[in-house]
Amino acid sequence: MNVNKSAPSEIIWPRWPMVDQHKFESSMNKVFESQRWALSGYWTGQPSLEQQFAKSFSEFNGVPYCVPTTNGSSALLIALEALGIGIGDEVILPAMTWMAPATAVLNVNAKPILADVLDDTLCIDPEYIEQKITDKTKGIIAVHLYGSLANMDRIMEIADRYKLFVIEDCAQSHGSIWKGKRVGSIGHIGTYSFQQGKVLTSGEGGAAITSDKNIFKRLEQLRSDSRTLSADGIRLGDMELIEEGSIQGSNFCLSEFQASLLHMQLDDLDELNNQKTQNALLLSDLLNEVNGIQVMRQDKRVDRQTYYGYAFRYDHEYACGVLSEEFASHLQKELNMGSFYLHACYQPIHKNKLFCPWTKKRYDPDNAMNKDYWHSLHLPVSEAAANNTIVIHHAILHATKSQIEHIAYSVDKVLKRIRHKKRCFNS
Repeated sequence: MNVNKSAPSEIIWPRWPMVDQHKFESSMNKVFESQRWALSGYWTGQPSLEQQFAKSFSEFNGVPYCVPTTNGSSALLIALEALGIGIGDEVILPAMTWMAPATAVLNVNAKPILADVLDDTLCIDPEYIEQKITDKTKGIIAVHLYGSLANMDRIMEIADRYKLFVIEDCAQSHGSIWKGKRVGSIGHIGTYSFQQGKVLTSGEGGAAITSDKNIFKRLEQLRSDSRTLSADGIRLGDMELIEEGSIQGSNFCLSEFQASLLHMQLDDLDELNNQKTQNALLLSDLLNEVNGIQVMRQDKRVDRQTYYGYAFRYDHEYACGVLSEEFASHLQKELNMGSFYLHACYQPIHKNKLFCPWTKKRYDPDNAMNKDYWHSLHLPVSEAAANNTIVIHHAILHATKSQIEHIAYSVDKVLKRIRHKKRCFNS
């Protein structure tokens, strides 16, 4: 590899969140001074920061409607409820993802149906979706994972043919563009997470976006205890939330502090994503030169690919059977990175010990199944990916060119060390 092999004596990697201190303080002071800290607070004569962010985020994504929520999980939950998904319904989703989509399906008393993924993107395999469709199937959750985009053309084609709803889980793909459209705007609803590690973050938070006015009206009530916002006849000191009550809701409202943080960051999101993309392309070029490494494929229909995590796979046999947790541990030590910034990819849902729905009485036993059912599932691509995929947090893609080169050099070094230590000399 023609890279800089000499690392700085003490590597200082970018940290996340990256926030301008002056902007942060100004943003927080704005909320303090307004004396309105929540959507359920009183009207001060100005639009709430939650609504200012909702307007900006909907415009950013090219849709008319956005409903902020407490987190990505609640965004998924109200998306399913807004589409009328519940008892007796099935929802198809990828096995290779964080467990929130499956948990959200269970939380509306529907049944999650796991599908396998494509090995070169780790996103749901559309052909597997068709195999899983039954007369109970009501929807599909397409997860854009680690920045790779699901094949939305094929997914929407299948959904149209079988009259299914599509929810795009964009928790890891803020700002990506598929054939001229922002992800999240292609399906019936797009959901987002603004958790600490996300490219747009308020510590916790989420949002659901849509182009359908009727869906929006349901989403709005579902997140704010069956209430909606109204400015009709409002006076200083009045509440903006009025009682609607056409669908049972819950309290999933984003605070004004969180909304202010998100609004502050949104203007810079595309620029920061572009910086990350340049380093991601450099890293891919360098890793393509390393024996035994496979980088993720970018579909030709992707106009912009943003990164929550940069994922790459290594040949399991070439690495002498070493599992991803061990490989990640070696690489963390070599690069002096913590597990927040570099780690093995998710275990597929049916193998993830955190996914244990049989432990809760609130779930319908027919939907939650039991431990033996989930553990008996075999989804080979997802299971293989869990054993040989490494993920680097997007903050690291703000590193210098020499640091990016050092990452690729270190991957090569770790692979060679593993092979030598285990005396594995396969070609």
